[in-house]
Amino acid sequence: MFHPKRGFAWIWSGILCALLWVAGIQPAFAHASLLSTFPEDGAVLQEAPTQVRLVFNEPVRITQLQVLGSSGRALALENVVSTGNAPQGDLPQEIPEGVYIVSWRAISADSHPVSGSFAFQVGAADPGQLQAARTAHAQGRDPLYWPLVGVRWGIYLGSLFVVGVLGWWRLLRGQRSSFADSDRVSGAEPLSWAFATAWITLSLTVVAFSLHLAQLYPYFNGRELLRVMLSPYGWGTGLRLVGLGILIWACEEGAAWGGGIGSVLVIGSFLPIGHALTSEYPVGTVALLSLHLAGSAFWLGGLWGVDRLLSREWTPQSAGVVQRFSDVATWAVPGLILAGVGMGGIHRGWDWDHPYGQYLWAKLLLVLMMVGLGAHNKFRLVPALQQGGQTVGRSLRRIVRLELVGLMLVLALTSFLVAQAPPSNGRHGMGAPLESGLQTSCEERLNWPEGSLHLRILPCRPGENQIRAEVKGVPAQELTLGFSLPEQGIPPLRRTVAPDGPGQFVVENVPLALAGEWQIEVRLLISDFEERRGQIAVSL
Repeated sequence: MFHPKRGFAWIWSGILCALLWVAGIQPAFAHASLLSTFPEDGAVLQEAPTQVRLVFNEPVRITQLQVLGSSGRALALENVVSTGNAPQGDLPQEIPEGVYIVSWRAISADSHPVSGSFAFQVGAADPGQLQAARTAHAQGRDPLYWPLVGVRWGIYLGSLFVVGVLGWWRLLRGQRSSFADSDRVSGAEPLSWAFATAWITLSLTVVAFSLHLAQLYPYFNGRELLRVMLSPYGWGTGLRLVGLGILIWACEEGAAWGGGIGSVLVIGSFLPIGHALTSEYPVGTVALLSLHLAGSAFWLGGLWGVDRLLSREWTPQSAGVVQRFSDVATWAVPGLILAGVGMGGIHRGWDWDHPYGQYLWAKLLLVLMMVGLGAHNKFRLVPALQQGGQTVGRSLRRIVRLELVGLMLVLALTSFLVAQAPPSNGRHGMGAPLESGLQTSCEERLNWPEGSLHLRILPCRPGENQIRAEVKGVPAQELTLGFSLPEQGIPPLRRTVAPDGPGQFVVENVPLALAGEWQIEVRLLISDFEERRGQIAVSL
């Protein structure tokens, strides 16, 4: 007999250990920094420049340097100096008036990749043209975007399917059976499917890792590979490869405990990647994500198992298995939905005007439709099935297959969702005015060798404040601010926001309730492997 509490207790203990391990990951980043450019970013020149030049704080090797004109064509650079502290290239003579985007990619002395872009204009000043060129360049679709979305969907589907199918096998076999004697019962089929899917998912994980390297590295060597593997993304990839390897071994000839350990590692591999660790409540978000993933795996594997069971000759034992799955799903599926809703709330993601919110709402509506189908199965078809009836079995199988298709669509939406930064908890737009009357403000600046962050707090007094941030000189994907008041024992209150425009961020309604010297911890996400950090003190 299947005992859900005993069957899942040790799995959750393993997931808890994975959470504690993940919570201790502290990425370290070291790289060359861009000090200045010629022309300067945003410069409006009456005469065409003769060259472009980048100045770094250490010697680099340029692997890409291109200047794009208004037509989108790259200018032919001559006499390119690709190494040293100041790589440069000569522009063609008398380039026409217009806006130009300079993009570059370099490898520093420690083999770390850095990249960026800046814009300048030749001729009559038109700030709108510069802004439009920056936005168009920043929003240009990466050629690897769609391949990564497809591979990511395959990894989600394969990982959850393997874990869920092995959970279904446990439902069939009981808790004391070993994987080695599975050929004596019909439970051997799930192991064959899990074995093949684990191999495919492992291969897709390697492909995804290679695609990410191709996004950031024109070439890489052993030192660069080690650096990526020690990043949060690398830790997650390594955990998944190890977990899938254990599952492959367990399906072939190992003990049942191997399936449990492998499942915990595969579920845990998704925790260091994404927005969970940078949320306002990282421990709670990671715990909810674990519950969400485990419930999704159980749902996916169980639906597949029910479909396979209904395709065979019907027996009373089969009715009992379907009933047990339905009983466990009664509390597992609502749990995963509540976990997803909780994560969306922590990320302040239920904003329909933001792409993150649109994907989130689409997922929720699709899942609720599937829950409706599941409720119909549990209260109408499953009881009728226990009384015997092939017609009922066929109807149940059709609905189960529809639920499987729905789950695949949900995972496809997830592969888009994770590429979106969660929205802020307030209005969008750097220029959004406060609704009160006369306002005061205080301003602080955080400088890095290659750029800066300008922070403005309004009205800069105890109570709710609006935070406006402007980043210059470095690409900005996501900004996390932590507000703490050590003298009053107030721990960091974190807010994570996506840019409202190129380098522009707004955080609304930050509750800085008490007077005193507030410490603002700044974490600026630049890429999957890079971030800038700093500390600012503000007196209210």
